[in-house]
Order: sequence, then structure tokens, then C-alpha cells
Amino acid sequence: MSNLSFVNVRRGFALATPARSTSMKCLLSLVAALSVVLGAALPALAQALEAPGALEPRGQIALRAEVPGAPVELTASGPDHAGSFAIENRGDGPLRVTRVIVRTSPEDPRVPPGVSAELEGGGTAATLPPGASRKVVVRWRTAGVRARELYGHVVVESDAVGAGAAAPGPTLAMGIHAERGRGLGFVGDHILSIITFLPLLGVVAVFLAHLLRYQDDRKLRLLTVVLMGVNLVLAAWLYAQFDRGFTSADGNDGYQFIEHGVWIRSLNVEYFVGVDGVSISMVLLTALISFVGALASYSVHDQLKGYFAMYNLLVTGMFGVFIALDLFLFFVFWEVMLLPMYFLIGIWGGPRREYAAIKFFLYTLAGSVFMLLAFIWFYLNAGHTYLVDGQATERIFSIPELSRVTWAAQGLDILGIPAVKVVWIWLFVGFAIKIPMFPFHTWLPDAHVEAPTAISVILAGVLLKMGTYGILRINFTLLPEATQWAAPAMAVFGVINILYGAFCAMAQSDLKKLVAYSSVSHMGFALLALGAMTPQGIQACLVQMFNHGLITGMLFTLVGVVYDRVHTRDIDKFGGLASEMPLYTALVGFAFMASLGLPGLSGFWGEAMTFIGAFPRYRALTILAAVGVIVTAAYHLWALQRMFLGTFRASWRQSKYLEPFGGKFPEINRRELASVAPLAALVLLLGFWPRPLLSLIDRGALEVHRLVDRPGQSQIAGVPGTPGAHSAASARAGEGAAASRGALASAR
Repeated sequence: MSNLSFVNVRRGFALATPARSTSMKCLLSLVAALSVVLGAALPALAQALEAPGALEPRGQIALRAEVPGAPVELTASGPDHAGSFAIENRGDGPLRVTRVIVRTSPEDPRVPPGVSAELEGGGTAATLPPGASRKVVVRWRTAGVRARELYGHVVVESDAVGAGAAAPGPTLAMGIHAERGRGLGFVGDHILSIITFLPLLGVVAVFLAHLLRYQDDRKLRLLTVVLMGVNLVLAAWLYAQFDRGFTSADGNDGYQFIEHGVWIRSLNVEYFVGVDGVSISMVLLTALISFVGALASYSVHDQLKGYFAMYNLLVTGMFGVFIALDLFLFFVFWEVMLLPMYFLIGIWGGPRREYAAIKFFLYTLAGSVFMLLAFIWFYLNAGHTYLVDGQATERIFSIPELSRVTWAAQGLDILGIPAVKVVWIWLFVGFAIKIPMFPFHTWLPDAHVEAPTAISVILAGVLLKMGTYGILRINFTLLPEATQWAAPAMAVFGVINILYGAFCAMAQSDLKKLVAYSSVSHMGFALLALGAMTPQGIQACLVQMFNHGLITGMLFTLVGVVYDRVHTRDIDKFGGLASEMPLYTALVGFAFMASLGLPGLSGFWGEAMTFIGAFPRYRALTILAAVGVIVTAAYHLWALQRMFLGTFRASWRQSKYLEPFGGKFPEINRRELASVAPLAALVLLLGFWPRPLLSLIDRGALEVHRLVDRPGQSQIAGVPGTPGAHSAASARAGEGAAASRGALASAR
């Protein structure tokens, strides 16, 4: 038994020996690795511990303004403006403020010249003990400065730690604001908001009239005309006060009449409005066309309360689109227009009004979905920046802030396709539906034919322009590289619009539908001009938008004149009207000549400038577009001949519609003439002297051209994936300091 036990013990020892040997080897390896790590780390740790203040508590920074959640107001102090805010140390240790500086640079002049910031007592650096505070004094020296308002940020850098953290806290900013005044006090400082929301008084008046069972609806019509007239006067003042030489180099990103505040803080949405050379002409056009539309609305006699409530709400939405500088705000105003237009066509329209209203609604809503997707993509990828009051954020809807992001250099993709191209197409589809561009145009003829006269004037005069305006304001401004890529396609679609719309117009026997298809054709010139991406092309687009609004507004008003008398627009049923309505005939001939681009009338300039801007880049397309001008002249002259020349049809003498007038066509009356006269006067004035319009848009066109017509991505931001591209995107994400996509500078 003992021998057997001895043998078993030896066997067990033999089995355990290899396992113990393996464990010892692992232990020795672990000890060796640990000694290497400690040998490398201990000297650095010892050096860090020996550094002065390494174990001392550090400060926590906070900025405090007089009004929490609002920018610091700089008040007038002699010829200049000044204000202050406090830097507070809320930590347990000292706080070293390393720099206080206005967030601007020569390459990116975010604020007007003359703005400075320093610590009270002088200097831009200081050390604050725990619980102490120090004022920052901000001054704006306005001598020789063009800007009338100031919005910006003062950035404060320090060695502070974040609350409850050991890492350094973020760089903080404080918003600053000043107003120099424009001569009308509160009205002048908030002119854009007043113009935009003044029509809502009409909506409130309708609501109160309904509650009080007020029956004299004619007073509501008069109230709407008065509100639109006041807006027109305010727009004229805006035109007079607009600084035509103001550019982004003068600060405020080139915008004037700015109003800027936080609207929905949880979503970083701001109420941010302003105008520049791109939008000012559209605000003026909207004011004029809405006034003309109010006069034309006298032809509406049923359910006036609902009609004028929807009309006033529609006007508010139109103004809002052209002044919004926040994508969320832009989208809200864009959608506000959808509901009233749907009801104005669907309730007060022609026999097929329900079909036309639903078709308009679905087309526009489909475009809005694509726009919303694009806006959300911008919002989620914006990078580090600040709200107007200085609150730091990684997500924002501000168009000027988003325009500083080097989107192409980030190398983002959607389903394997470069994101900038996908997002550009989303935006373009949404705006192309509104233009309308072939093949998204089919809603327009139905909507025009069935809509009341005033709504056709609004639709052609203003709403169609929102498509090309959106491309200029958002596609061109935010995605210039993708715009370069898509420019030839825009030009091609523009030429298709010109020719397709012109030939369709020639085939029409309904006068209103002829004018509707002529709008499709004329908006093609705006697309071709955009596709050229030359200074003359961008300027031509803005000129075409404004002049087309005047001319089509006049045409649809004149179509409504004859329809109100005999309730038909069939061209072939007329003939010889010149002998019955000579003044009306002269006005229609005048409008037709302007529409076909006769030199001496305003319609000539948009087409001529389009050819000048597009021919150097797209010679074949420009020649094809010129063919469209010939077709345009043909269908206008043919319609004029069929309606007004030749022998008057005697059968009209027995028409039941003309019985009250003794079987004769009554001449255009004073109210109708008042609707057409201001448009005709401007068409004639701008035909011979376009400078009042060109001076408004010159700077804006050049600013847009500077963004899109520049060297390619590899020359301005680095190819995605390279260190240069990464550093470019990182520099912008940190402080957003690049004024253009080619220059990177510190924004601090």
C-alpha cells in the first residue's frame, strides 16, 4: 500500500509541475510589462505633480448679462455705443481669463467695423480669485460705419474647468446687440416684422366680426385694402432706406434690417430675419402684388369673411419666406402659405376648383417633405457654434452660420452617394415644384384656371418666384460645390421650360391657361440664368423674377376684367373687341408686348441679360432659348389678333351677361384701372430706366456669385479624407471663422 501511495504522489507531482511552470512564466511576463509601463509613466507623473498648482483647485467660469437669455444691449454713449457683462468665477480655485475678443476676423467680418471688447480697467487677460467677477466692456465706434445694427458675439477663453468635471470647460460667448436707429423709432427697428405680421390684423378682425355677428362684410374688404396699402407704404420706406452698397465686408453677413432672437431654445430655433440684395426686390414685389390682389378681390362676393382671412394669412406667409434667415422659420412660413392657398382655390375657384386645390396641395406638400429632410440634415451636422445670445450649440438652423460649414470637405454620404449632392437634389426638387419646372409643372395650369383673379395674380406674381429664390438663398449659399456640379442640369431644364411652355401656350384657346403656360416658359429663363452662374446670369435671374411678377400680375388682372363681364375666357369666342373696349385693348396689347420682351419695356431686360450671362457657358442652349422668344412673340400676337382685331361678333349683343349694359362690352372701370396702373407704370419705367432695380440687386448678385463661381473643392478645402480637409472642417466646427470656403482664420 505504501509503495502504491508513493507512486501516486510522484505522478501527481509530475502532472502539477508543467502547470506551475506555465503560471510562473505568465506571472513573470506580467511583472515585466508592468515595470515597463511604470518606468515610462512615473517620470511624466512626477513631472506633472511637481508642476505649480497641479493639485490646486481651479475656477469655473460663468458669463452674466443684465437680462438673462438675451444679448447684451449696447446703448448710445455719445457718438458710439457701449455695454458690459460680467465674468464670474464660481469655482473653488483661481480663474485665469486668457483672452477676451470679438468673434470676427478680417477674412470673416461677422460684425461691423469698430467693435471691441476688453476687461474693465483695460487688457484682455486677468486672474479672478474664487467668488470674484470682472466686467467686460464692449464698445462700437460707429464713425464711418455703414451698418445700422449690430449682432455678434464676444468670446471669452480661460483655464476654467466645467462644473463637476476635471477637463477644461468650453469657450464661452456672450451675444451683443446694438441699434443705431433709422428715423422711425420702433417701427424702423422692426420694419420687417411689422410688414410681415400686419396682415394678421385682418385675420383678427375677421375673427372678431364673426364672433360679434357683424354683417357688413364690405368693410372687411376695405380693411384689407388699407392694410395692404400701409404695407406698400412701409415697403417704399424700406426701399428708400436700403443701403445699396452694403456687403458682407460691412458686417452682419451683408444683411440689413436684422431682427434676431431665440425662438425655441430646446430646438435651437431662432427668429432671425433680414434682407439683402437677393431678397429686397422680392419684398417690394410682394407688397405691390398683394395690394393689387386686394383691389382685384372686389370681384369676389361670397363668404367674404373667410376669403379675406385666408388672403391676409397668405400675405403673411409670402413676406415671411423672403425675410427668413433661419431654415426652421423659413419652413414655417413656407407651409403657412399652403393652407390658405388651398382654401382660396378650393372654395372660391372655378368649376374644377376641388381638383385643382388638391393637386396644388399634394404637389407642394411633396416638395416640402424633401425640403424638410434637407433642413434636418443641415441641422444635425452643423458643428459647434453659438445662438444669438451666446449659448453654445452643436445644432442650428441659422443660414449664415450654416453657410460657413465646409460641407463638401466633410466627406459625408447618404446611401453611398456624396451627401451634398443628395441634399442639393432634395432642395432643388422642393423648389422646382414651386417654380414650376418641367416635369413638375402640371399643377400650375389647373390652379391658375380655377383660382379667382386675385389669387392668380398672387400665384403668378409672387409664389412662383419662391422657387428660384429658394435655390439662390439655400442651394447656392449653403452648397456651392454641389451647385457647380448641378449647374448644367439647371440650364438644360431651363431651356426645356422655355420651349415647352411656349409651345403649350400657343396651343391654348383659354386666355388664362395661355398666360399660365407663358409663366412656365418665362420662369425657364430664370433657371437658365441660374445655371450660367455668372454675375450677369444671377442678376438676370433676379431681374426676370421681379419683372415677370409685374407683367403676369397685370396679365391675370386683365384676364379677370373680361371674364367678369361675360364669364368666358375662350379666345375663339371673341373678335373685334378693340372697337368695344379700346382702353382695355391698349392695356392688353401693352402687357403682351412686355411679356414677349419688347425693348423699351421691362420684360426685355430679364431675357437679354439671361442671354448675355448664359451664352459664354452654354452657347447651344442659349441659341435654343432664343427660339423660345420667337414662339413667345407668335402666341401673344396670335391671341391679340383673334381677340381684338377683325369684325366684332354680333352674337354678343344678345348675351345675357351684357343685357345690363345694352348688349355692349363695358370699358375697364376705375377700380380695375387702379389695379393695373401701378404695374403698367413700373413696366414702362423699368423698361427705359432699369437702374432703380439693378442698383438694389447688384451687390446681392455679386455676393452669391462669389460663393458659387470659385475654384473646386480640392483647391479650397482639401480632398475628403486628407489632413487638409479634416483640419478645414475641424477649424470651422470649432469657431466657424471662415468667411469663404478658401480662407480659415481664428474666430476668437
